[in-house]
Amino acid sequence: MAIEQADIETALHNLGFDDFRPGQREIISAVVAGHNMLGVLPTGSGKTLCYQLPGRLLGGLTVVVEPLLALMRDQVARLQAAGERRVVALNSSLDPHDFNEVLRDLDRCRFLFIAPEMLQRPEIQRRLQALAISLFVVDEAHCISQWGPDFRPAYLRLGAVIDRVQPASVLALTATAPRQVQEDIVQQLHMPSARTYIGSVNRPNLFLGVEQVLNPQAKFARLVELLDSVSGPTLVYCGTKLQAEEVAGRITTATGRAAAFYHAGLDAHSRTLRERQFIEGDLDVLCATSAFGMGVDKPDVRLVVHLFVPESLEDYSQAIGRAGRDGQRSVTVLLLTPKDLATARQHAEAMPERETIESVYAQPQAFVGMDDNQVQLILAYQHLGFAAEQVWQQLRDRQTESVAGFSAMVAFIDDQRCHRSVWLRHFDSPGVEHDAMWCCGPVTAQVVAAMDSHGSPAMNTSRQITNWRAVFRHIFNVDGQVGE
Repeated sequence: MAIEQADIETALHNLGFDDFRPGQREIISAVVAGHNMLGVLPTGSGKTLCYQLPGRLLGGLTVVVEPLLALMRDQVARLQAAGERRVVALNSSLDPHDFNEVLRDLDRCRFLFIAPEMLQRPEIQRRLQALAISLFVVDEAHCISQWGPDFRPAYLRLGAVIDRVQPASVLALTATAPRQVQEDIVQQLHMPSARTYIGSVNRPNLFLGVEQVLNPQAKFARLVELLDSVSGPTLVYCGTKLQAEEVAGRITTATGRAAAFYHAGLDAHSRTLRERQFIEGDLDVLCATSAFGMGVDKPDVRLVVHLFVPESLEDYSQAIGRAGRDGQRSVTVLLLTPKDLATARQHAEAMPERETIESVYAQPQAFVGMDDNQVQLILAYQHLGFAAEQVWQQLRDRQTESVAGFSAMVAFIDDQRCHRSVWLRHFDSPGVEHDAMWCCGPVTAQVVAAMDSHGSPAMNTSRQITNWRAVFRHIFNVDGQVGE
């Protein structure tokens, strides 16, 4: 039976919301009608409801590909809190017995969350082929371009998985995808006729700070000044694990604020604990590598600081997207020295030598267990069935893209008129008029004053929650609208 627009509206209202946010209606209507869809919506715009609502209306199973275990846990918890019990995650945290039990009972589920690597397992593909897949979702779809070639080549095999399981429709969602990345997503997921909804990346409530300092000592001193002047939860993004650890300790000593570090070197329990401590307000400052942030839904982050140059404007946008998700004004700052640009350039140009690829392919067993990221990446490609020449071509193409991404980042930093305009042009978003008081540039006392004096219609997250509809609104950080 066809799903009518009235059915969509009824489902929305049953969830306790009054209206859609921009783009949600178009994406949901296309998906329930059986069309493939690419949706690009800014952070905080409610991407998750674009598949959660259709998943409730459609029969069969909705498969959601997530890049991180933390994202899976978060989305499972949200759905369960909203009353949906037929939701599971297949991931490496399950013991073999529980894994097999979940796999066996997938026909009873409505939502399955899974990583791209797990989808490569033959037994999972066979099980999915036996089920009616109503919707196949790739969340954070920019990872196909940004993570696939660099260190998670399983993303490059998602199109083959889609061909095998034959879902009724495919939905790719992301907050950061310029035209080239959009084209790559559509091509990799084998959906050339996909419909698209491309929203603007602009977040008017965010100040885009860019400041250059002479050396690392001046950078830390400026960080302390920012922490003293901008009150509220703060994320400090660091370029390395060691830097995250050192900066967290120095912040606690210099300011007395509760600070901790977060990076991929921590065990899963420690990462989860620190994430929850930050979200719940037990930590004032979290110093993290890029391993933290994607999908983290803390509404009141007031300051996001980069102590290194992001590899691309896509990475930059993902990170600053953690700020001001409640709609209130928040400050983001990129602090850099001249040496930071040189380091970022080196990262952009780095790739394995052709001889290294050929050596690993010739004797893979000799390299198993070697603590080298490039070697482990080549082994991952080989495990997925890529030929050595394909690996060389993928990595060479990715190097070209990385250099172009670095060049775009430099253009953003160097612009003397309006950093925001450069940012918006990169993502083909409509331009806006530069606001001398609240737009971009150095974070002055006037900027902080404009932040503090600005009223916001955003929800009061401390209000008492009295019924299930209000609980659902609170989960998605909205008031009367669908949230993320």
